[in-house]
Amino acid sequence: MTIISTAKTAMTEDLKSFPPIDDTIVWFKQVDWNEVKHRVRGGLNNVGLVVAVIGEKTYELGVWLAKL
Repeated sequence: MTIISTAKTAMTEDLKSFPPIDDTIVWFKQVDWNEVKHRVRGGLNNVGLVVAVIGEKTYELGVWLAKL
């Protein structure tokens, strides 16, 4: 009998709730999505600028190499 009761208590101790998941759900609901949208747009803007500058410099390098 004691072996069965200790096995049952061991199983119930392993079956705990998941507070990290609950905390994640609460955090996800509290996100300010307008701010996220604004920050993503700003980041994409910066990426676009970097790509444009790299493209321009690559073009200038090609023109310079063509004149050699």
